[in-house]
Formats: sequence, C-alpha cells, structure tokens
Amino acid sequence: MTPPRRFRAGRFLDAAAVHAAADANPRLRRFVRTVAGHSEAGDARARRLLEHLIRRIVDDVGDLHLGNAVTRLERIAVLRENIAAILDHVLEGGTLPDGVRVETLGEYFDQLSTEMRELSRPRDGIVGDAPLRLADDAGAYADSLLREFEADGGAGGRHAEPTVAVADAFRALPADRQAALRRAAELEPRALWQAVAAEGEASKRSAVATLETRLGGRLTPDELTRLRTALDDLGRARNRGLQVSDARLAEALARIVDPDLRAVVAGGDVWLTQQLALHNPEALATLWQRFRDRGGRADDGPGFRAYLRHDMVTYGRGVLGEYSAAFSLSSIELFLKGPDANVKVSGTDLVGIGHDGWVWLVDDKSHRATSVSGVSALTDNLVTNLRRDAGDFRDALARLQRDDPGFVPDPRIIDAVTRMENAAAEIDRINRTGSAATRPARITQALTDQRLRLRVTSAAGEVREITQALRDLGLRYEPTRAPVPLPPTGGR
Repeated sequence: MTPPRRFRAGRFLDAAAVHAAADANPRLRRFVRTVAGHSEAGDARARRLLEHLIRRIVDDVGDLHLGNAVTRLERIAVLRENIAAILDHVLEGGTLPDGVRVETLGEYFDQLSTEMRELSRPRDGIVGDAPLRLADDAGAYADSLLREFEADGGAGGRHAEPTVAVADAFRALPADRQAALRRAAELEPRALWQAVAAEGEASKRSAVATLETRLGGRLTPDELTRLRTALDDLGRARNRGLQVSDARLAEALARIVDPDLRAVVAGGDVWLTQQLALHNPEALATLWQRFRDRGGRADDGPGFRAYLRHDMVTYGRGVLGEYSAAFSLSSIELFLKGPDANVKVSGTDLVGIGHDGWVWLVDDKSHRATSVSGVSALTDNLVTNLRRDAGDFRDALARLQRDDPGFVPDPRIIDAVTRMENAAAEIDRINRTGSAATRPARITQALTDQRLRLRVTSAAGEVREITQALRDLGLRYEPTRAPVPLPPTGGR
C-alpha cells in the first residue's frame, strides 16, 4: 500500500508569525505559561514546543485537505474523460457507445457537479458536520508530537527577536521621533511593542489604532504623526532583521567555501542574495560560478545581485510560459511531454497528440521581443530532440509495462513515437544529402508525411510572429491565451 503523500505545509510558516499569533491568543498564552512553569528550561522551551505543535498540526491538516483535493481532482479528470469520450462519439455521428445509456451521461454530470462542489468546500467534503479528526487515538497522537520534539533536542522553531536591528533603527531616528516613541513607551509599552511587531498591513493598522486608542489623547497630533512614522521605521527594521538574523547569516556564511562569494553575500541585500544563501546555497554557488565565468568581477556585489534577479525573472517567465501554453493549446488532446520546472534544459518544451492525430512539437518563447528568428530546438537540433523524446517515451512505456504486466499502451502513442522516429531518420538523411537550397522544402514535406507540426508559442511573453526563414522550415506561431493576472493580495 502506498503511504499518503506528505505536503509539509507547516515548514512554510514564518516563525515570527507563529509567535505573534500565539501571543495574541489567550489560550495559547496560558499554554506557554503552564508548560514554562513545569519545565526547567522555562519560557523559551515552552515557546519552541508550541511552535513545533503548530507546525506539525498544520502539516497534518494540510495533508488531509490537500490529499483529499488531489483525490477529487483525479476523479474529476476521469469523469471529464468519460463525458468527453461519449460526446465526441455522438458528435461524430454515432449513437451512444455500447453499454452507455442516456441516464449514464446524466449520472456522470451529477458526479462531476458533486466533486466540483465538494472541492470548493474541503472540510464538508471530508467530514461533513463531524469533528475533524487527525488521529483515532488522541493520546498516541500527542505522544508522537512530543517524541518528535524531543528527538530534535527541543530545538525546533528557534526564534530570536532582532533587538540589535531595532535598536540601530531607533538610534537612527530623528530626535523628535525618538521622543514620541519614548513618550508612548512610558504610557503604553505593551501596545507600543505590538504595533512595532505586527505582521502584515492589516495587523499593523489594527495594532496602531489600538495603541492610539489606549493613548487616549495623551499625545499631541504632531507627536502622533511622528509616532506613526517611527513605528513604520522600526517595523521595517524588525522585519528585515527577522528575515536574516545575525545567527542565521553567520551559519549561511560558514557554509560558503568561496571567500569572494562569502564576502559578496555578507555585504549583499537581505531580500535576494542572503535569502538564496540561507535557503538554497547549492543554487547560489552554481549561479556565482556562471556569473564569474561570464566575466563578473569577484567584488561586484551589485552586479551579482542584478544577475540573480535577471536569472530568476527569466526562469519564472519560462515556467509560467510552459504551463500557460500547455493549458491554452486546446488542439492537443494528449500530452506525451508536459510542462515542468526545468526550463533551462535544452530540447522541446511540449510534445502532444492533437485531436486529428498529428503530433505537435512545441517550443515556448516567452520573450519580450515581438518576433523570433531562432528556434534551435525545432531547427538545428530537431533530429536530436526527436530521437531523444521518442527514446524517453519508449523508456517510459517500458517502465509502465514492467511495473504492471497488464498495462496496454495506447495505440496512438505507439504510432506517434514511431512517426517521430521516422521523421528523425528522414530529416537526418536530408541534412546530409541533396541541395541546401531545397532542404527546407524537403524537411517540411518529411514532417507532413509523418504528420508532425512544429509550433512556437509565447504564452508569457510578447512574441507574435516568427521570421519567414522559420516558416520555410515548417514552423508556425501558435497564439495562446494570456495568463490570467492574479488579484492584488493587499500584503506587504
């Protein structure tokens, strides 16, 4: 039996946000006080335990909801395929397939509606009105949480306030803002700190409003104005310090072997260079080597940051382009090669079989330019890519047959792979023989004979046309729908 998939949503929780939520909840504050009173390690260990419990419970609840959603999506896919097969059969002039009644189609639509409805109401779809149970035995579940915490030495969820960063920011304030802060600290110290430590714009506005209410007119309007500005300054300094504390940065720097890269990271910005050092040091080292290989100076921190940003933006546009193209190409009925996150790997981006049986080879060019003149994956490297993709598909079919002796490949896939191999052999022969002047026409004919289409998309870019030279080689630009923009979140 395959174990349930673990999504580990709890690891994405920010430690500061967890502690801020705990501080705002009376029951959680009481929990920390109770545990601290029975522990030799006191408050610090109690807070670490609470963070561990919250992360683990978020993990388990997330696994329950996401696992249920994945299962429902799989059932929805099957129902849609069944409905589409029936409708296609009828639209092509046939009667209902053997064994299928009109009522069956209605049942499929009812099931699809139910699955879609339950997908939008995850808790109801899992337990209805019953309590959400994470385990059959609450005691055993609690024991497992404690064992995990103890196995980690009770060190999970370490959190330290960036007091140095906040103090430095305070000293940098003008004297009148410092005076406004000191006055508020004398009158309402707890509410003042809650305003400084608030996470997110909404929480910040609420905390500041609460502080002003408690101050109750004891500060003049000018003092309140200076206080609001000072709170913004200290809040930004605290958030910056939380992103990269001195201890975390020291650990990250210790892992960097290259002394030049270590110096660049130490003096780099907290939002990009240092974050990458903290969370993905292997990628940082790889990108640093590429930067240096391309002539980047060992002491050029700003230049390396610009290189990182360009690389990340380009990568993000490429991933978005591939996925958007895959969901926009409605003519493709079956993908043999779908979108993935490996946008820097050479080769075709998408390979699919259309409704008419033609094989589509797609290269997405999500560029800012409006025209494309070079598509090496579908021109210079076409033979190599056809053979590599066909070989990958045959290997995948062989693995499926080894894992399940009863597996029967879809005949359309076998036919498509064979045609790709035939086209590769013929185009390879054309490239080695005959007149160069007639080569584009002969390649185009070879693709047509094997019913292969070469398409260029730009789902996340500005490309709207390809050059005549590419069209002469059989390539065509395939328009795609623009990706739907995400609404603003209102966060910082």
